[in-house]
Amino acid sequence: MSDQEQRLTEIESLAAIFPDLLEDSSEKQLIFRFEKNISIDILLPDDYPSISPPTFVLSGPYLSRDQKEVIHNQLNEIYIENMGFPVIFNWISAIQDFVQDLPQDEPEVAEDVADDVASVSVEEEVDDMNIQHGEVFTDRKSAFQAHLAVVKSKEEVDRVMRILKSNSKICRATHNILAYRFTTEINGKSIHHHDCEDDGEHGASSKMLELMDRMKANNVMVVVTRWYGGIHLGPDRFRHINNLTRQILSDNNYGAKKSN
Repeated sequence: MSDQEQRLTEIESLAAIFPDLLEDSSEKQLIFRFEKNISIDILLPDDYPSISPPTFVLSGPYLSRDQKEVIHNQLNEIYIENMGFPVIFNWISAIQDFVQDLPQDEPEVAEDVADDVASVSVEEEVDDMNIQHGEVFTDRKSAFQAHLAVVKSKEEVDRVMRILKSNSKICRATHNILAYRFTTEINGKSIHHHDCEDDGEHGASSKMLELMDRMKANNVMVVVTRWYGGIHLGPDRFRHINNLTRQILSDNNYGAKKSN
């Protein structure tokens, strides 16, 4: 059986065995989300499983450095013991066992997360960037909120992020997804700058940036904050992020005006 055939067979099996954990999947990528706001993003190389190991990014805002190191070491040991064979099932089983063994008093995302974030405002650091905040949107206990600021340099982008994250609720969010576009002029020539950052919500920020480009939104940044509520949203989360990006840009006069 070829590597590709083994990968496809493994993915089908994982989808059947872990339907509540597998949040997103393709032939080359798998994203699993566990209790206590722990997730793992796994990339499958073309020559996996015969030669190369999968690579992974582990996310767990409430995990200590030592706890993350324990998981990393365990997954590496599992691969070494099963080199040349599919290992993702063993990886996910090991993480499940680790999560179940965590102390019950480990902090978790509150069930009523929307109530906790509905009144988010930047208080800890002075907002000298006039950041605009959209309404909080909720879906199946996850909460989303967009933020917008006018920016004309990378330093201003960084300043806005510092202000936002000085708010404890925003800082503790599962994801703060960023996209920005601005133009500078050097020797009479316009230089266009743009970039984005997923902050763990893989693929979300590039969709935001594409939307900003279509709306011709310039000299502006948008951050969409997500507080995960414990229920997988699948592709709906990308739709919510894009809709909030579009809404806050429109509300602040970027893009085409809506006709009444």
